[in-house]
Amino acid sequence: MVRPDPALALSPVETEMLRDIRSRLNRRAVSDAALFSLGSAFLAACARADIPPTTAVPAKVLSGPLVVKIAATADIPTLSRLAATLAEHRTLDPKCWPGLVAAGAPQAILSRRLALGGREQPVEA
Repeated sequence: MVRPDPALALSPVETEMLRDIRSRLNRRAVSDAALFSLGSAFLAACARADIPPTTAVPAKVLSGPLVVKIAATADIPTLSRLAATLAEHRTLDPKCWPGLVAAGAPQAILSRRLALGGREQPVEA
C-alpha cells in the first residue's frame, strides 16, 4: 500500500461519517425524497472531508459509470469538481440523482477520499 499524504489524513470521526454516508447510499432508499436528502448529507460530508464542491464539470448528460471511472484515480481537486458536478445535476435535474446513486457515483467519490486519507485500499490496488 502506498503511504498516504499526511495532509490528506482523516480523523476517525470523518472516516466513520464517510463510511456511513456511503453505506446509506448503497442501500435502497424508501423514497425519492429520502434519497434526495442523502444527497444533501453526501455534499455536507464532502465539505467536511476537504472535498468541497468547486467548479462543476460542464456536462449536459452526466454518466454515473464515467464518474466512477474518473473518481477511481482522482486527486482532491478532481474529486471537488466531481462533487460539484453531482451537486449541480442534483439541483438542475433531480430525476438524474437516483441513476447516479445507482451507478455508484457519489459512493466512488467517498471511497476515493477514504483511500487518499489512508483509511482504505485504493480501487486500483
